[in-house]
Amino acid sequence: MTLDHLGVIAFGGSTHAGTGSAAPVTEIWECHIALAVEAAPVFNFDQTFCDTVANLLNTWFQDVDTRIASTESLDYVKANEFSLLTGRQITDPTVISLPGGNRGGASNVMPVSTSFRVSLDDSTRNPRHRGGFYPPKYAGSLGDDGRIYPSHWAPMVATTQTLLDGINTACGGVGAIGVWSRRDKAVHVANRFRIGDVPDNISRRRNHLREGYLGGSL
Repeated sequence: MTLDHLGVIAFGGSTHAGTGSAAPVTEIWECHIALAVEAAPVFNFDQTFCDTVANLLNTWFQDVDTRIASTESLDYVKANEFSLLTGRQITDPTVISLPGGNRGGASNVMPVSTSFRVSLDDSTRNPRHRGGFYPPKYAGSLGDDGRIYPSHWAPMVATTQTLLDGINTACGGVGAIGVWSRRDKAVHVANRFRIGDVPDNISRRRNHLREGYLGGSL
């Protein structure tokens, strides 16, 4: 089995100004998971595969133990092949699934840009073999030391383990989650994931939420 072709799962949605169904959208977000796969037609990025991944992501996204805020919606999942040489999408038309805008399962007041990193690597020290993704708005609790509560942290790891194992299973033995290195023009199979206990602040998440100002004269 030679997993030397690149697939990308892109999933994203919206940040809403509240938890109700009519709350307006104030921000958008997107995450990516790379796949190392065999060449088509052995591995086929078809609607069945995309729908399977969408169901896995939907379950993970809505689980309260994943700690994604209920202001966040999962609006789409895409699964397509990309060129390792150019970085451009090969699959045409785009294979997409629309989960229906289901919300995250947790409630807490955190800034829009608060997230956590799901890190992926192949257990080597090579920085080009490390990757990961940042889910949208974290909604767990933090201790006074700024760390995620252990009672929230361990379940987050467990739900993410189920998601990633499910994606690998959906690949049917001819694909696996990986890390895409544009410099190497390669995708490296990942054999480990980690979630740290200190949340991250993703400033580039604020690309639609325009800041307003109040001030005074001096």
